Formats: sequence, structure tokens, C-alpha cells
Amino acid sequence: MTEESLKYVTDVLKGESPQTMHDWHEILGFLSCHKIAGLFYEKASRLGIPLPKKVETFLRETFGKQKRKVEFLRRYIQTVSDALRENDVEHAFLKGSVLSNAPIYNRKLYEDGERVSNDIDLFVKPNGISAVAETLKRLGFVQGYYDFETKRITEFSRGEVLTRRMNRGEVAPFVKLGAESEFPFVEIDINFSLGNTPSDYTELSEFMLDSATVYVGYAAVKAFSPELFFLHLIMHQYKESRLYFMVERRKDLDLYKLADIYYIVNCGETDMRKVKTVAEKFGVTKPLGAVLSQVGEVFGDERILSIARECGGEQPLVIDYENKTAYKWTASVRERIKSFNSEKYLKEVENAY
Repeated sequence: MTEESLKYVTDVLKGESPQTMHDWHEILGFLSCHKIAGLFYEKASRLGIPLPKKVETFLRETFGKQKRKVEFLRRYIQTVSDALRENDVEHAFLKGSVLSNAPIYNRKLYEDGERVSNDIDLFVKPNGISAVAETLKRLGFVQGYYDFETKRITEFSRGEVLTRRMNRGEVAPFVKLGAESEFPFVEIDINFSLGNTPSDYTELSEFMLDSATVYVGYAAVKAFSPELFFLHLIMHQYKESRLYFMVERRKDLDLYKLADIYYIVNCGETDMRKVKTVAEKFGVTKPLGAVLSQVGEVFGDERILSIARECGGEQPLVIDYENKTAYKWTASVRERIKSFNSEKYLKEVENAY
């Protein structure tokens, strides 16, 4: 992707009218890969930017589908939230489940349809996984995956569930058939670590969960405070930008995730001094600086870059756990996000694993 096209996209996302227009084929591919087509459409509409008919149709349809998906997930989010709270199960909803449903910020960051939502994310303590799992099973969820060919859910074996937990440090997703043909199933992911292993940042995880509270909006959900919710987004992005298999899947710099952080910083309702204080207390200043550096560079935001520099701002090594290898980046964040194959910018670091 060219620098001009990237600037065009980020200008629109920032609410600024771009000066020139570039290759729509290039831009549409970028918007789709980074899951921001619906957001771009709504921002461009508000700015009154004229769009080619075919482009407008594609973006409008994407926006409409995302809006219907948010409304579809909202019903399940409320049901799951009610069940978890009724059973006094410790938990917190994360990411889009909160941004699309709860008034965690007085200024609404997204209208329905602007932000993509693929599934429902929950955060629990490692010793609380079983309680959440039992609640979900009573609601008809099973650990498995939806088979698009048979249109059925294939349940994981007990061995597969245990293997994922022991070897990957993840909980196999919970799925349930939906009642709508457009969205045939709903998936719930359980998160229990802020880092690459279950033992990473455990004190911060417990602090976040202990301070979670219920927010009532489109749905009543339990979530972190604004500052801690923001810090979770930081830690999640830091985690994904450090994993080699995420780089392979082109998911280490998803623009829709960077946009969450950009909008939260600029909505003026997150006390960055509190965020930095918590980061210092729990030893996560480096991740804060690294991710803010990513966001500031992509969006060309000097204020965010300034905060990033105060925290260090250095990009982390990328770890390939399977092959026990570490890599460093040889290109800037902006160069990497413009490339569909950013692996070419990785250089192995000897004895760094």
C-alpha cells in the first residue's frame, strides 16, 4: 500500500477531509483486511466525501452487516451477563462487547455498525475458568467449532480441550448455534492471561478483575474501569504484536484494534496519568509505550507519540515459541502496516529467545 493511500484512510478515520484520492482497489483491500470498512464508510459519510457508486455500495453493505452482527451478539451478551452475575461468577467483558454495549465512556466511541464484532470476549482468573465454563454449558454452549460445510457444531474432544490449555495457554472457544441464517453461530472466547503465558502479569489481572463493575447501557455488563479497560487493550495488542504466528496471520497490526486505542485517548475521558501510574506499579510501562508508539505512528498523532516516548516506545521482539527463535523489526510501524507481508522486515536475533 502506498503512503498516500494510507494517509487517505487515516485522515478519514480521524475525521479530517483528505486532499486527494487514490486507488480504490488498493484502499478497499486494505479496509477489508483491517476490518475497518464499516468505520470508514460512516466517517466518510459524515465528512460528505463523495464515493464511487460501487465503492459506496460495498461499504454500506459492510456497515449494515456489522450493525446486524452487533445487534445479534447483543442478545447473547445480555443472556450470558445475566447468568454470570446471577451465579456470582467473577468475570469481565472485553473489547467490542463493552464498546458496543456499555457506557464505559460518556462519549460514545462507536455507533452500531462502525466497529466489527466477531465474537464475545470474557476475562477471568485462571481458577475461575471452570465456573464460567459451567455457566456457559448450562446456556447450551459447547467447546468446539462451527463447520460451515455441514452447518453443524463439531465438539472438541476432552484431549483437544486439555491440549489447548496446557500447550497453548488458551481456553478452547465456546460455541452455540444461532437462530439466524446470516449468523449461524455465536462464539465466546475466555481470556485468563494478559501475557503469553498464564503466569504473566497475574497481579495486574487480579487487580483488574477485583475492580470490575457493572455498566448498564444497551446491555448490562461487568467491565473494567475506563483506565483499566484501556490498559487491557494495550496489553492485548502488545501480546499479539510479540507473537510470530500473529505476524504470519497478518494480525499483529490490525488497524481496527489500533483505532480503539486512538479514539479512547482522544475522547478525553481516560486519565492517562492514572494509566501510567498503574502501568508503573505493575511493571507494564514498556508495553504501554510500545503500543502507543504503534498507534501514534499509524495515525500521525504527536500527542500519543509524546506519551509513548515518555514510556520508552521501543517495539518488542517477535517470539516464535515453536522454533524457539526471536526476531527484531527492521522497518517502522508505518512501513509494516502498509505491507501485506511484513515478515520480510523481521531479522533473527541470536541468543535472544
